Amino acid sequence: MYGKFLVEGDKLVRELLHSGFKIDAIYSVNDWQMTSHTPDESPDNQLKHVFISENELKKISTHETPNQVVAVVDIPKPKPGAIYTKLNTGLYLACDELNDPGNAGTIIRTAEWFGVDAIFFSENSVDIYNPKVVNAAKGSLFRIPCYYEDLGNIFEANRHLSVYGTFMDGENIYESNLDKNAFVLIGNEANGISHELTPFIHHRISVPAFGKAESLNAGVATGVVLAEFRRR
Repeated sequence: MYGKFLVEGDKLVRELLHSGFKIDAIYSVNDWQMTSHTPDESPDNQLKHVFISENELKKISTHETPNQVVAVVDIPKPKPGAIYTKLNTGLYLACDELNDPGNAGTIIRTAEWFGVDAIFFSENSVDIYNPKVVNAAKGSLFRIPCYYEDLGNIFEANRHLSVYGTFMDGENIYESNLDKNAFVLIGNEANGISHELTPFIHHRISVPAFGKAESLNAGVATGVVLAEFRRR
């Protein structure tokens, strides 16, 4: 509604300060200071830094035990036009109707670790600026490009990239041929990949089970799959 989101805690706010995100204001307790490593501020672009009490910090924080500082940040506005429909070669992640904030944050963090070029979320996926997502992403949200797009349109416009869909009954990923230039498509936690997207999938892959667990967490499965793509 207001086009803002919160970044909380000393470490995350310091990472935020070195990102390209536009900071509306920083609220901190008196003994928290921006260090000399903070990017230089021009007189016309001074950060609004307000000192508040511990009690006031608790009132504005979403954490039970807030850590010194909260920043109010502008949510980046989508760029006009379908400018992401012609992608370069690379490894991309697509998330279809992902619902859980913890999974989304873990996936963003994992994607950065494995050098994914960008993440595309379907338009009905979780809000990646949800405080739980921001916290779980551990700063990766500030560095890896994330977009909300119609995934079908993205796949259609980038036929030079293979689409690997993750399924419970897919081909064993450890025995599959994996292209280095591709989309990895992760489905909804409960229902998997939407039927509307299955025509775009070139390869159905799966992480095989060696025990009796019913399924893998979406964030963990993403890590296993990306690790195998990078191992090749």
